[in-house]
Amino acid sequence: MTTETRHEAPSSREDQSEPKKYRSNVRPAPYRIPTAPPIAWAPGNSKRRAWLSRMVLAGLLLMQAILTLRLRNSVYPGETAILPSNGGFHGGTSLYPALSEALQGGIGVQGMRTLSLVFMICATGLLYSVATRLFNERVGLAAAGAYSVIAPVLVAGALATEDALAVCLLAGTLWLVVLSRGGQAWPLFAAAPVAILAVAVKYGTVFYLPWVLLLAILVSVRHTSAGQAFLRSSGLLLALLVGAVLYVTGSADAPATVPVGDLAVGWFHWLGTFFAFGLFGAGFYVWKARMGEVPVGADPEPGRGWRVALSAAFLLPVALAPLLLMGSAFDDRLWRLQFAFAGLLGATMAGVGLVRMIGRHFRFPQVGIIAGVALLALGMAQSEYEYSLWPNYENVASVLDQTVKPEDRYLATDPASFSTYMKKYRPAQWTPIADVVTKDLDAGGQNEIKAVLRKRTYEMIVVQLPTVSPADKALLEQLRAGTGDYRVLTGVPFRLGWTEGTHQLWVKNLARPSAP
Repeated sequence: MTTETRHEAPSSREDQSEPKKYRSNVRPAPYRIPTAPPIAWAPGNSKRRAWLSRMVLAGLLLMQAILTLRLRNSVYPGETAILPSNGGFHGGTSLYPALSEALQGGIGVQGMRTLSLVFMICATGLLYSVATRLFNERVGLAAAGAYSVIAPVLVAGALATEDALAVCLLAGTLWLVVLSRGGQAWPLFAAAPVAILAVAVKYGTVFYLPWVLLLAILVSVRHTSAGQAFLRSSGLLLALLVGAVLYVTGSADAPATVPVGDLAVGWFHWLGTFFAFGLFGAGFYVWKARMGEVPVGADPEPGRGWRVALSAAFLLPVALAPLLLMGSAFDDRLWRLQFAFAGLLGATMAGVGLVRMIGRHFRFPQVGIIAGVALLALGMAQSEYEYSLWPNYENVASVLDQTVKPEDRYLATDPASFSTYMKKYRPAQWTPIADVVTKDLDAGGQNEIKAVLRKRTYEMIVVQLPTVSPADKALLEQLRAGTGDYRVLTGVPFRLGWTEGTHQLWVKNLARPSAP
């Protein structure tokens, strides 16, 4: 049996439609090319984007900690005067002084300073969450970066004062308000006790609660009616009223008397650039709401009136900060760190301004770099100046430990300032100059100083230069008068702001006997 194999010739139609030389190259595709989306990334949130943003935020918080820890000086007198046992001034209820006295016994002043740093870092982290929820991750990172390097934030984190805790509580109030953006009502009611606690720690916080209340209404009105928004914000309204009562009834000390001109000049130098970035961002945000590069798929744009109100809620506290400080109680010397409260509210719009400077798809990164470096340079220089407005008492304390004898008596400008660092300090040996000069200088105070020098009661007199009071100045003039009762033993230098200071140690001149 024979098997035949037949080979049929191709038809003429196949020859015409497909040339023979290409026939073997045509194969069906083993895959299917999907339809390309209109954009190359998802407009919504993603875990990858969130974790990348958190990693960058961790770097910003680490930078804030490094910039704060680089500030070094001895204990500021206000840090120990705030304790109830010392009867010092504080700008709130006895809550923070009691906490401070309880903790300083265990961890010391440096430990309390570290606690303040933790509070300020938490405030920056909460600010990032606020700006991210209202806008996006880029604005959140820009806001946190701008806020973390300004001088009031660095100084507040480097001192054992109530300001850091109050700022952290105010940031927690803002975070709870913005947390209600998804429609929940409980964060707004939970924000009320946190706001009251912030006012209890620092009375001046009450001046920033109206703007927090406005923000709560704006956040709520986007997903509810106006009536529902006011109802949900009633807890914060009650917190504002309670805070006002605490401020009126509890603030027994009068506000610090800093001239309005000094407040305005200080605001311009410390928050001027920061506020300019916020104005830039607010202007562009009011003009166009779209914040990201994604052209489609984002949330519906809020109306222009809502955007104007939001910008005002964030920037008006910054613009009115000098006027708000006029009603606040604070230290006459370190009053600039109070700008940390206003900066917390204005940081979101400053972040919007930095993002708009950089542009979509990082079109102008050099502009953002220049703006960030400007804020960083100003913050480092100004915080260094602010943190050196009181002398470093460690060096003079070490010199006195080698000189002081248990049986002698001594006179000083402020013995309590360097007593913390002396190993051989005995309070009974030291007399402040204020206890010697009990009268006005023109009404017998000069004679009291001359009598003390003539009797040579004190083995050594420590005078701070530049002098801090008229009595100190009069004492120094009498010492320099050349009577021969005392002579300069040595001078211990220190830095006071951008100038140099000295602790002059005057000892008895042994060539002359004491007057009877």
